Amino acid sequence: MAKRLWDKGGKLDKDVQEFSVGNDPELDMNIIQHDILASIAHSQMLQKIGILSSEEQKSIQSSLKSLNTVVSKGDFSIDPELEDGHTAIETFLSENIGAPGLKVHTGRSRNDQVLVATRLYVRSQIIETLKLLAVCTQAFLNRSDEYKNTAMPGYTHMQPAMPSSISMWTHSFAESLLELIADGLKLLDSINSNPLGVASGFGVPLPLDRELTAKLLGFDSVQRNPINVQNSRGKYELKFLRFASDIASVFEKFSWDMLIYSTKEFNFIELPVEITTGSSIMPQKRNPDVLELLRGRTAKIRGAEDEMRWVIAKLPSNYHRDFQYTKEPLIRAVNNLRSILLVASKVISSFEVNKNKLDEAMCDELFATYEVYRKLAEGATFRDAYREVGKVLSDGAFEKKDLEKDFQIIEKTSEKEILMAKKDLLELEKKINLWSSRLEQIKSKLLE
Repeated sequence: MAKRLWDKGGKLDKDVQEFSVGNDPELDMNIIQHDILASIAHSQMLQKIGILSSEEQKSIQSSLKSLNTVVSKGDFSIDPELEDGHTAIETFLSENIGAPGLKVHTGRSRNDQVLVATRLYVRSQIIETLKLLAVCTQAFLNRSDEYKNTAMPGYTHMQPAMPSSISMWTHSFAESLLELIADGLKLLDSINSNPLGVASGFGVPLPLDRELTAKLLGFDSVQRNPINVQNSRGKYELKFLRFASDIASVFEKFSWDMLIYSTKEFNFIELPVEITTGSSIMPQKRNPDVLELLRGRTAKIRGAEDEMRWVIAKLPSNYHRDFQYTKEPLIRAVNNLRSILLVASKVISSFEVNKNKLDEAMCDELFATYEVYRKLAEGATFRDAYREVGKVLSDGAFEKKDLEKDFQIIEKTSEKEILMAKKDLLELEKKINLWSSRLEQIKSKLLE
């Protein structure tokens, strides 16, 4: 019968056991393949320093490859009696290859084992997030091209302010995402450090080659001090969750704008039937539930960030079981973020624009600031021109005349900026693809 790694024969209260294990068996299915890769790298290192023979290491690696295949097919689950994926891996090895499987834990603890598996998981999820961000960015830029000559009112304080356009509006979100993609690439660099090899957080009296495991797993550096490694649990995950919250805030704003602009009172934008829902009582309704739920999902990601912060904020140095609760908010946020990006890309690509309604909304007063600047070009001071135009507005005598030409100058600048954004996206995508290819090569080599 499978046993817990720490089982020394004593009894354990059933309620305490269930409370302690929690939902770790389910959560660890999200990171177990990363744990497998780290275990292969660890076994190769143990062979190099003479802990494992060549035959033992080959046996371990072959068995771990088989386990990875089983997990990939969805034919593996973690017995709650085993508590977590780390124990499940070691149990699988010992049951399949015997004694060599009992050696794989040499030089490591579940503490650094979960650290490295989670680090690899976060790294892979950043890359997947960046790929989805690139898709959304391209979708925004496509709409910017499509509606580059479609004017719309720009609002401040929720009141009409100056001329804008659908193109300028959609391009604004593209620029936000470009900034976030650049942030994500920097985040990859900042977390790409190897925690494996510190065991429970104080090192072990073995000549572990941590630089080798770092190289095998594609880490750029080794986290040095073992206590600092343990203290970093949750901190690196929190960096990702802050990044996820910043992404969510962009789509929160986009959803808000879409909800406002798609009301009957504005009617600037309309969602296609296939992404709207209906009412159980009002037959005329076509509800933008997708936008409201996009907006709502952002709260879930912020909640996960706060949960992570509170779990790790109150702890002294070294390992504490509280760290078990760092996995759930991370995995939950990853899943919510993926859903947001997948659905948002559909919304961005499919909304329709009511050009007639936009034309009606382009009232003369929107061009008042342009008239101020025209007077400046004629030699007036700004404040005098401001007061003079304000007087004309209050008298109800303001007419935009041919001031649309001034907005066309801004639109031409926007077109150039959109072209620059497209070039930036291509460069960022190259960097994302390099990272993705690098990780695929690491995975393939460990599983060959």
